[in-house]
Amino acid sequence: MISPDKLSHADQIATAVESTVGSGDAAGSRAIDMRVWDGIDVRLLPDRGLDIGAAWFRGTPLAWISENGEQGAVGADRLVDNVAWGAAWSGGLMTTCGLSNVGVAAEGIGLHGTYTARRADNVQLDRSASALTVTATVVDPPFTVSRRISTSLGQGLVRVDDLVVNESEWTAAAPLLYHVNLGAPLWDDDAYLETDALEVVPRDEVAAAGIATWDEPPPASKDEPERVFEHVGATWVRLTNSRLGVEVTVRSSLPRLWQWLAPASGRYALALEPANCSVLGREHDIATGRMPFLDPGEVQESWLTIEARTI
Repeated sequence: MISPDKLSHADQIATAVESTVGSGDAAGSRAIDMRVWDGIDVRLLPDRGLDIGAAWFRGTPLAWISENGEQGAVGADRLVDNVAWGAAWSGGLMTTCGLSNVGVAAEGIGLHGTYTARRADNVQLDRSASALTVTATVVDPPFTVSRRISTSLGQGLVRVDDLVVNESEWTAAAPLLYHVNLGAPLWDDDAYLETDALEVVPRDEVAAAGIATWDEPPPASKDEPERVFEHVGATWVRLTNSRLGVEVTVRSSLPRLWQWLAPASGRYALALEPANCSVLGREHDIATGRMPFLDPGEVQESWLTIEARTI
């Protein structure tokens, strides 16, 4: 680290700038741009559950941005099906899915739930000698989420810590998935994936047809369908791009890990998705006995790290 004696102001090596977007689809929405010396720069979106938008590491863009571009606040009551959720999705480095549903629309709840449509309140910024940190509270009934996001100085490390509390008087399903979205030039030729999974299982027949090449970028092709895999038992997943000389590792406290490949031209994306549930919807998880629940007043803690380094 740099000696404080050699800094006239901390802004020289780390800044967190709060703003309101002035134009485009996100006009009127809040943003926080965090830039750190020798680390990962991130754009936080307080009106989208304090999720993470664009992100850069030493000049390399990490995040996949959807064809919609950055989107602003959206009413949770609008996210009733797969189409509506997709139309309101910006992509970005990390989108939170849940807490009412993860995966396909089920029981009257849309694709991936409503969390990302919720507003973050009590937003606080903190700067230390080692990191920039933002904390906030997000209410996604019946849950209250206390979120903490930090990006480190002198190290390519972003960490998300969530504390979820069931504020209701009934036991509630609490599925959660961190949708970590990576794109070109990181997910491109000369890139490959590794995990410590016990096995990689395709979600359906389409994924089964591409199981042999889950670990490498497929050719971009018009109308190519998405492919989804579960990395059973995985605790980490790593994307390495030897041409760029960059490696990104995703870890989480959550017990399951999914992978989403979208090879279609104009969309071309990779998502690495730590979760506590499946991606088949709440109805499926409840029926199979694999849905996580929280009792009244019960607390669920989870963390996610995204680490980048040069190789």
